[in-house]
Amino acid sequence: MRQNSKFVLAAVSATNASNVTASIDTLGFSFARIYCLSNGVNTGLSTTTANNTLAENDDNSTNWTTITAAGSGTAYTATTTTQTTTLAKIIYEVDLRGRRRYLRPTFTLNATNEHMIAVELSEPADGCTTAAEIGTAFLSQV
Repeated sequence: MRQNSKFVLAAVSATNASNVTASIDTLGFSFARIYCLSNGVNTGLSTTTANNTLAENDDNSTNWTTITAAGSGTAYTATTTTQTTTLAKIIYEVDLRGRRRYLRPTFTLNATNEHMIAVELSEPADGCTTAAEIGTAFLSQV
């Protein structure tokens, strides 16, 4: 069976952290969906949109370039109101065609909490056939 996606838990913050960031290797995939999550149900994104960014790099070094949505900055406006649901606080959907190999999301809320970044990479060039390629330690195919 050929899978068409890989799921990775890219980063988990310490308890009561102010933010979390991750480096994601997208080699071999055409699309990425990045989930920025928090266990805080009554917190919202930092109102400074610069605190929630997505950057790219060719070699995972220190020279990151911020990606802007459709060339016009962020695709959202953070507000001072809190988000009272347990939904993802923000999701980035990234067409990887023509992008650099590595992505680095930075996720910051308006209050300290535990943060998490999860990534679903899809549309691989050759399909994923092993547990490691799918992003798991164990694979059960039924």
